[in-house]
Amino acid sequence: MVSDFQNLDIKTVYRTGSDDLYRDFYKKTLSSSVSYDRAVGYFSSELLSISLKGVSSLISNNGVMRLIVGSPLSDEEFDAIKHGIALQEVVKDLSTKLEEILDKGSSNDRRLELLSYLTASKRLNIKFALRRAGMYHEKIGIFRDAAGNCIVFQGSANETPHGMLASLNAESISVYRSWDKKIFELYGQEFINGFEKLWSNEQIDTITIDVPSETYLRIAQRINLRKLDSNYLENIDDEFEKLSNHINKNKPSIPTHIGNNDFNLLKHQREALSDWRSSSFKGILKLATGSGKTITSIYGATKLYEAKAKAGQSLFLMVAVPYIELALQWVDNLKLFNIVAHQCFDSKDKWLIEFERKINYFRAGAIDFLACVVVNKTLSSEYFQNLIGEINVNHFMVIGDECHNHGAENLFKSLPNAYYRMGLSATPFRCDDDEIDSPFSNEAKARLLSYYGDIVAEYGLDDAIHDGVLTPYEYHIIPVYLTIEEQESYDELSSKISNLIIKQHSSGLSNQERESFTILCGQRSRLIGSAKNKIKMLTSVIENIPRVERKHTLFYTGEGRVFEENSEEDFSVIDQVLNTLLSNKWRASQFTSAVSKKRRKQILSAFKDCTIEALVAMKVLDEGIDVPACQTAFILASTRNPRQYIQRRGRILRRSTGKHMANIYDFVVLPINNGLFAERLKRSEAERVNDFVLLAANKIEIEREITKHGLCYDIN
Repeated sequence: MVSDFQNLDIKTVYRTGSDDLYRDFYKKTLSSSVSYDRAVGYFSSELLSISLKGVSSLISNNGVMRLIVGSPLSDEEFDAIKHGIALQEVVKDLSTKLEEILDKGSSNDRRLELLSYLTASKRLNIKFALRRAGMYHEKIGIFRDAAGNCIVFQGSANETPHGMLASLNAESISVYRSWDKKIFELYGQEFINGFEKLWSNEQIDTITIDVPSETYLRIAQRINLRKLDSNYLENIDDEFEKLSNHINKNKPSIPTHIGNNDFNLLKHQREALSDWRSSSFKGILKLATGSGKTITSIYGATKLYEAKAKAGQSLFLMVAVPYIELALQWVDNLKLFNIVAHQCFDSKDKWLIEFERKINYFRAGAIDFLACVVVNKTLSSEYFQNLIGEINVNHFMVIGDECHNHGAENLFKSLPNAYYRMGLSATPFRCDDDEIDSPFSNEAKARLLSYYGDIVAEYGLDDAIHDGVLTPYEYHIIPVYLTIEEQESYDELSSKISNLIIKQHSSGLSNQERESFTILCGQRSRLIGSAKNKIKMLTSVIENIPRVERKHTLFYTGEGRVFEENSEEDFSVIDQVLNTLLSNKWRASQFTSAVSKKRRKQILSAFKDCTIEALVAMKVLDEGIDVPACQTAFILASTRNPRQYIQRRGRILRRSTGKHMANIYDFVVLPINNGLFAERLKRSEAERVNDFVLLAANKIEIEREITKHGLCYDIN
């Protein structure tokens, strides 16, 4: 027998701090309700998860529910819809969002099936209230029991975890009980009338619209009505208790294990964080690719949060990265430290509203920690800048991954004013282009230092290999000679570039000449990267590699185009390399920015399980993307940019089970004559070659080879 409301000892006011809104009021009241009306300002999957015990009780009571969900609009949008313009589009968008939330719940969280169940059994009716921005903040709730008693509550609590769990927000509600007749007539009845006006679309400056019947039908088709018996509901109640306990403890914390291994920072990671703290929480960690920059920085952020929380302070953590793939890896790594970060990338429709709401909670002091991962393109957008613009500088931490990108002028201007700043990069000071002799490279360096501060910790590739953090490698050079035509083009471009460099040092360059310099450097880089004889040499090398040795191989190519013999068409180098592999019966796939995110994930998975033997890439694998299984790399790009070739080498040397030695094949471009710029070409290639030879396991053997080709220089 369900108790009526008068036996529940319901108070007239509830406040977090002295009361638990969910357990003391919401759950208790719904357990005796046969109907529930609710009007809320916001709607999200959190509503569905956090109200589980109450909703399951309503189902057990064979109860019904009416829900009005607010959706704020600008004045222009509101007026357009009021006159019938774009109404169908808005309804479709809101219905799609509702279905997406329920879909997500049905596949990942069976508790959310309760809402689908209520909908499918026609015991839940939902309407959307479209309102002018700034209007309709009223939150109304109405319970009715089988005895005809009514409880109305009104207050600041939204139906989100922050509105319903005491540990997450400061909320209060006023409660009006129908058996307190005078007070109820003065206040409670007014809210009932207000809800009915909303439901009937009679509220001024609010347009209330029905959820389309086809939306209900699609929801009904996904749910098994016979599945939700009493045992199912009881199990869901148990799950909710675990959920609420988890939410209460959802704070950054240091893990005891990562995977199957005990977690402890390595010596170089601890020293890096100590140096960062000693530099007033500012500085760049120049740690070798693969040596644990990400984990080091998250550990530092977690310890910073713990210290601030102990002092009653809050922390906003922003991680800025160049690419979505890297952003997704950060999201996963943050979860290891119990940090659920907002994913500020992809379509802003997926994250903007919720993130803005959480920022408002943070600024109001309702939550003491908030984290986001943002790609650089979004970081520089006006709407994101507006979101983070009012975060208190003393509670703001920025982690800039691959921070060398932030030396670019447009990104530098987008970096927020945060007290805590940590830059991460194996090669912080990049050139403005691929030419190491660029006269403009110091500009980006100066900007980077002015924001992040100096390099406060270094851990080189030699340290990482020596300590066993990275895998040793053998290095092999594949000599590639320019054709006569390529040599002539190289000499001509080099002459023009040299003249501009001389002028820059003497009298400076105009903007037009700077632009010309950049174009010429790019043309020369592409010429080297797309040298025709590379494909011939590649064919001679790969055709003899047995299949058992082909797995987990990377091919880095240049960005140029090449005319194939006996053809009037030109082809991109990456296409030529892929076609060469396929014609030699390699199982290979391109991995470029043009490939969709979903497809790239599938490709990486296939690469790890050896369904695909080789990945062919240009730049997308340069920064941060984990491919630890890689054992062999063919570098055809001939890049002169130390940032690129150092990072590519580090990517290849990441440790992986069963991986004891990596192999690097470098296609080294050489001149065919002893002309004016021949020595310059050899010297520029020798810089990369000597860098690779220095740490190679087969150093003595390969030194003989580079001496044979005239590549042995005393390069500092």
